[in-house]
Amino acid sequence: MQSHWGAPMVDVRKPATLRGFDVSVADVGDQMHLCHPLLSFEGDSMLYIAHRLDWRKDPKVLAIADPDEALLLGTLLPETRGRPIASGQGVIAVGAGFLQAAATAAVRFPGTETSVTRIEGSECWMGVATLANYNDLTTRLIDEARTAFDEELGDAARRGCHLSERGNAALLLLRRCGPLRREDLAIRQLAGARQNRELDLYRRLLIRFEIELDAQQDDLKRKAKQHVELVASLYKLNGLIGQQ
Repeated sequence: MQSHWGAPMVDVRKPATLRGFDVSVADVGDQMHLCHPLLSFEGDSMLYIAHRLDWRKDPKVLAIADPDEALLLGTLLPETRGRPIASGQGVIAVGAGFLQAAATAAVRFPGTETSVTRIEGSECWMGVATLANYNDLTTRLIDEARTAFDEELGDAARRGCHLSERGNAALLLLRRCGPLRREDLAIRQLAGARQNRELDLYRRLLIRFEIELDAQQDDLKRKAKQHVELVASLYKLNGLIGQQ
């Protein structure tokens, strides 16, 4: 998105209003993003983009944004939908597919970390959060999705079938929330593809994680197989305990 540095000095002490964010609604899809805000200040007609969230500490990170390009490459909210935003807060943009996956996986979203509202005329929801709150949100989502996935993978392995709808939804959340170079999430993605017999996806993931994790494919295969066996045995044990 085009922005112009050397913008006139803006009084960052004045109240700021959120006008949009730097990701197009069409690009959100079934994902969740923490976006840089587009904002304006009381008494100032300019539209600014905050290239860093802590713009009050360093006003130089604010740049004048081109409204026409913001409409094409980002998202502008209707004038009547502006809301206050504080320095240090970014915009959480969430697609309908992500929300549906959370509901299907029985994972709480958004929870206590933030709240989201639907952007009028779109399949996208948004809220504001600090980086710390966003990290807390993604950490909790990963933890809950990981538990849901392991439960459904154990059940599927014991039955010898594909993952359930809940298991696939939890796997989508892990893919969307999980950071790169995290082995436990990579192994679960491999285990899910293996259980669903998605051989092409399984091969592509092996190549990807071999590079990202600097790991041997044989080691990744072994760990994915072991994870399936582990959750299957835990599921069986929990089932026997539940019958007592």
